[in-house]
Amino acid sequence: MKYFLATRPYVVGASLIPFTIGAFLALREGHFSLILYILGGLSLVLIHLASNSANDYFDYKHGIDRPGTFGSSGSRLLINGKITLKEEKYVMITTFVLAIFFGILTVVLSTPYILIFGALGLAGGYFYTADPVNLKYHGLSVPSIFLIYGILITLGGYFLMARTISANAILFAVIIGLPVTNIVLANEIRDTQNDRVIGIKSLTLIFGDIAGSVIYLVFTIAQFVLALYALYLKDVSAWSLISLASVPLYVRIIVKLFSKSYGKISGKEIMNIDVESSNAMLVFGIGILIGLI
Repeated sequence: MKYFLATRPYVVGASLIPFTIGAFLALREGHFSLILYILGGLSLVLIHLASNSANDYFDYKHGIDRPGTFGSSGSRLLINGKITLKEEKYVMITTFVLAIFFGILTVVLSTPYILIFGALGLAGGYFYTADPVNLKYHGLSVPSIFLIYGILITLGGYFLMARTISANAILFAVIIGLPVTNIVLANEIRDTQNDRVIGIKSLTLIFGDIAGSVIYLVFTIAQFVLALYALYLKDVSAWSLISLASVPLYVRIIVKLFSKSYGKISGKEIMNIDVESSNAMLVFGIGILIGLI
């Protein structure tokens, strides 16, 4: 069980929801294959879990996650000594191998071009914290997560079914990419003090906690505005308004982030803000999916 938890399965929705939105958008347009959805989804989820394990492995190895820091639900296993660095490495390798296996099956049954999406996803997930790229340590967390988990995965799901890219697919990639990106942004706002000590860069360290909270707020407003725009275009039905159920969750999160940014609470008091942001994204994304169906 600890090896499964080391992959941080609670955030798997951050990849599966964008992929499914892309696939279901293609379904609305008359393109869908259940077997490709299952195989592509399995490969994607395994890439995500492997990337989580890799991020925790390298964060711990580089001293980012260490005793006294918050880490993530997965990396706290390392911090608390419940899993060794060697065990985390084996979890990472095993999950990447399984992801590649299902990815190959997906390519064989679909089109070689889908390999581009898979390869970029693998590289982005691994080099997010791995040497020599270390995207996370150079202030590139937010843009890289938006591009990988928003744009790349949503378009990948759509392309796997429709074999093309459309303006609608790009619109929905942005709609779901914003709340997915906010998960890592919330983490950065929580971790500014610890990140400053270790000497890595983040968006919030470059521009400040308050700026980070403002960006989170802007992204949140933008995702709802764009979702309503998609409804106006009739790309989704009125059922997509179920996504508004996430508004109270986002209000709660934003209040916490601004409170932390203005020094009213500490990072420790919002230790699970990544989980909260992930849950809000999940509610929002499910609403959009229902609107597509």
